[in-house]
This record gives sequence, C-alpha cells and structure tokens, in this order.
Amino acid sequence: MAIRIVDHQPLDMTDQEYVLYQNIVKSYTHGQNNGETLFSGLFESDGNGTITLLVPPTKQRTTLEVFLFLMTVSQNQHMRLMHAEIDNLARQIKVKITEIDDKVAKLNVK
Repeated sequence: MAIRIVDHQPLDMTDQEYVLYQNIVKSYTHGQNNGETLFSGLFESDGNGTITLLVPPTKQRTTLEVFLFLMTVSQNQHMRLMHAEIDNLARQIKVKITEIDDKVAKLNVK
C-alpha cells in the first residue's frame, strides 16, 4: 500500500483502490469538468493516510459512486488495521505459549 494525495490530503490506498480512483476521476473528467473535484471536502485523514472522517456532501455536488468509493476505502483501511493488530496479538501469544511450554518442560525434567 502507498500513501497517495487526494484532495490535498494523504490517503492510504492499495494499488487496486488507486486504479479505481483514477478510473472514477477519468470517467467524470470532460471538458471543463475535472473528476478530482468530486472528492473535494468529503473526507479528512490523519498523517498515515487513514480516513478519520467522512463528510456528507454539503458544499458542492458529488456522485454516489465517489461517496461510496470513499466509504469503501475507509472500511478497507480500518479492516487492514484490525487485521494487523490481530496478527500482532497472535504473534505475541505464540511467543508466550512457547515460553510457557519451555518452562513446563524444564519442570518436568526435574
């Protein structure tokens, strides 16, 4: 995953998500219309590129496709964060179990 810039904010996206973003922008870019403007003001992100706030479109019009895309990216980001945390906890548990097994084995030898 890489941090990309969308609406002047960092946004952590997979390569597939970024390709989808580019396709959405391209599909709404015609003449004077720039598809990137449809993402303007719809989200806030932290320094890691994780969406921290989705804002309903109130200042300008956007499409349901753009808003649903941002909702999906936000959900995917949080799922990836939870998955990483679970993997970390599983590693810690495996280490502790190994330590306990070693202590039990030493006690059984005595």
